[in-house]
Amino acid sequence: MTSNNNNSSDLVYQVDDDPRSTRDWIIYTLQWVVTMFYAVVWGYAIVGIEMDFNSAELASYMSSIVLTIGLSTFIQVWKGHKMAMVSGPNIIPSLAIVAAITAGGKEYAQHAFLAQTIAGLIIVLLAFTGISRYIKKIWSPLILGSMVMMVGLSISGQGLKLLTELGFGWQFGVGIALALGGTFLAIRGKGLWGTLPPLFVIFFGYGIFMVAGDFDWQLVQAPSTFVLPKILPYGLSFPPLDLIAIMIVVNLMAALNHFGNLKGYAGIVNEKIDDKSMNRSITILGAIETALPGLLGVPATVAYGENLGIVMLTKVAARSFIIVASVIFFFLAFIGPMGGMMAAMPKPVAGAVLLGIASSVVGIGANMMMKSPAFNRREQTLVGFSIFLSLGLFMLPEEKWHEVPRIITTVFSNPIISVIIFVLIFEKLIFPKKSKPDN
Repeated sequence: MTSNNNNSSDLVYQVDDDPRSTRDWIIYTLQWVVTMFYAVVWGYAIVGIEMDFNSAELASYMSSIVLTIGLSTFIQVWKGHKMAMVSGPNIIPSLAIVAAITAGGKEYAQHAFLAQTIAGLIIVLLAFTGISRYIKKIWSPLILGSMVMMVGLSISGQGLKLLTELGFGWQFGVGIALALGGTFLAIRGKGLWGTLPPLFVIFFGYGIFMVAGDFDWQLVQAPSTFVLPKILPYGLSFPPLDLIAIMIVVNLMAALNHFGNLKGYAGIVNEKIDDKSMNRSITILGAIETALPGLLGVPATVAYGENLGIVMLTKVAARSFIIVASVIFFFLAFIGPMGGMMAAMPKPVAGAVLLGIASSVVGIGANMMMKSPAFNRREQTLVGFSIFLSLGLFMLPEEKWHEVPRIITTVFSNPIISVIIFVLIFEKLIFPKKSKPDN
């Protein structure tokens, strides 16, 4: 990875900057640790709840979630893409696992994790062939901007769902107030305060719900003091072939999503990520972020698109803080109550964090599209059609998807996958840009 000459002057810390004080070491490392809480909540809320674990299974599952977040973040930041990006449970394969539960029940869905391991090994093999060279040939600013905007729109929907899950009572009011407070800090905060929105939202959110007596202490108290992740918790039986095919498809799309997230983040912090670094990062994605989590019985991880919003909120892009935070997080995986504390994040607090991040991510996506070589009627129309078609499919009732093959449901009910496919088809195949005739 190499730097541009015009690194953004808006950043308090550039990618390779060293911490300037002990205070900064403590505050920004802590902020990354609490930001990783969100990734734990994501892994628990999407797959963990749907799997309906008993207390012992949940303790092991949460331990594995925390372990994979800490390990994958550390290895990617240290040896992979080398940028300050949290890796957490990937929404694309996570939704595929949830779809497997709907299609065949819990026992059928348990096979998805070993199928995920197989998919990860295939990604590793593709990385050795230089997969980023092929992705670059089809990738464009329109695809990247549409994908980033869709990530923001999806996050906003999830954030509002969490904010309103308990109704429009005081909890909703607290969530909105926290989101507004974080936004105010991001826009008007001076110096150190302008870099702390996620820490502000999570710290004060936990405190308010604990004082109000509306905090799920049972999740904190249920696990043993020390827990160990389990390898192959659901056995070693070979997955059904259709499930293997589904997990290969969705994890290949996750690799495409990973490529886009890295390109988008590099643009925000004014860095360049070359083919060698990209292939190295995709190799780690296959081995450490996809295959290993499958062996541990948890969803694959990925460098989150939300990182684009986080760096815009915090203005801190230095790797040093997140490296230390990921090491801390790795060791927290073996402390049962800590996993419970993370899973117990009040839903309105999680919603407030997501809402703040989503607002930045949507704006970043729009800015990326505007910076494409052309953004005229053709580009505006195909991007708009792709985004709204993807959102429309995502919003269809679940029963509608029972009428089509399972692999189509898995791919096209996921708005991030579908928007990439639609923009690619419209931009490259149906409405290709006409080359100018030679004079």
